[in-house]
Amino acid sequence: MRTSLLIAAVSAALLVAACGKKNDASESSLGAAISADMKTNRGLLCLNRSGRGPYAFPSVYSNRDLNEYSAAALREQLAALEKSGLIARAAPTAANANARQNGIAYGLTGEGQKYAVETNRPAGDPNATSDPRAWTLCYAHVKLDKVVGWTEPDPTAHRSDVTYTYKLESVAPWMDDRDIKRAFPDVTAADREAGETKLHMILEQREDGWVRVD
Repeated sequence: MRTSLLIAAVSAALLVAACGKKNDASESSLGAAISADMKTNRGLLCLNRSGRGPYAFPSVYSNRDLNEYSAAALREQLAALEKSGLIARAAPTAANANARQNGIAYGLTGEGQKYAVETNRPAGDPNATSDPRAWTLCYAHVKLDKVVGWTEPDPTAHRSDVTYTYKLESVAPWMDDRDIKRAFPDVTAADREAGETKLHMILEQREDGWVRVD
């Protein structure tokens, strides 16, 4: 009986110790939480249309969309993606046009599909087609480089502001394409800032460990 009670007590103590380590604010526990978050789609780096969020393909653009003076960046980006073999154009049809005449529809090629991740279209997307599904093009996955520091967990909210650096993995080969880099400054910045730029993530302390909060 005593032996059984002793074993139970030791097991409970070990469990408490393990939970304590997981809940402690340490480089190991906070780093594990950041790494877990990066393994989700939030760790993906995807191509953004200047000022309008991530691209969503298939998409269709009217001649007016493409010929406006303010559309220079859009034209450059679409041209770079097309030249790299990631997207291809087709004349709008009843299936891919969105009430646009004399427009150009773009869809992912077989090569582009290798880097595609399904996404939700922004509400009211003026370049949407009738296709209910949409994909964005992603060029890398971020991975934790190191935890640089953190604030003392707030005693009420149990949150900590963690500072860290990142590195890139699963990098698409076209990320080094000169035209892509020129058309998408974010691609160049992500590569240049890896391991250098300090980022922040708010983590919350819970019974089963630390988790990201937005």
